[in-house]
Amino acid sequence: MSSVNACRLGLGVYLPLCLIPWSLPAGVAEDKAVKAADYNGKVVPLADVLAKQGVRLDRDAAPYALVLAADDGKIYSLVKDDGARMFYRDPRLLNRPMRLTGRVLPGSQLLQVVAVHSYVKGELCEVYYWCDVCAIRRNEKLAQCECCGGLLELREVPVPK
Repeated sequence: MSSVNACRLGLGVYLPLCLIPWSLPAGVAEDKAVKAADYNGKVVPLADVLAKQGVRLDRDAAPYALVLAADDGKIYSLVKDDGARMFYRDPRLLNRPMRLTGRVLPGSQLLQVVAVHSYVKGELCEVYYWCDVCAIRRNEKLAQCECCGGLLELREVPVPK
């Protein structure tokens, strides 16, 4: 077969493929920007969820594995970053009703948290840490204020309606 005929054959196969309307598989977004949504449930250690299923998580993994046990029965692993760090540093926030705003990363059950609210006596509250001396608000529990060295207080303030 001559190179001209091989080229024609290649184009004859390739060009019709270009005309086929290609689409992404169901559930895959065309752009990487996944919109944030609200997820209600309790943040719990993954070890607790697995124990109910008869599975034992290695002890060294347990401190780094937290999930949102959502009210709809789904389990979302938390991405340990700025948004979820407060749960890893403050056990008082675990096993309580929460509303996490975040995005589930495409093709996974990984939840990247962008905002945290708690429910106190059924009322939606902002959750943050406060330094009275510096009047600085933080999104994670620290041993002391980075500015003055004072104590940071966990605050849960009702969201205005």
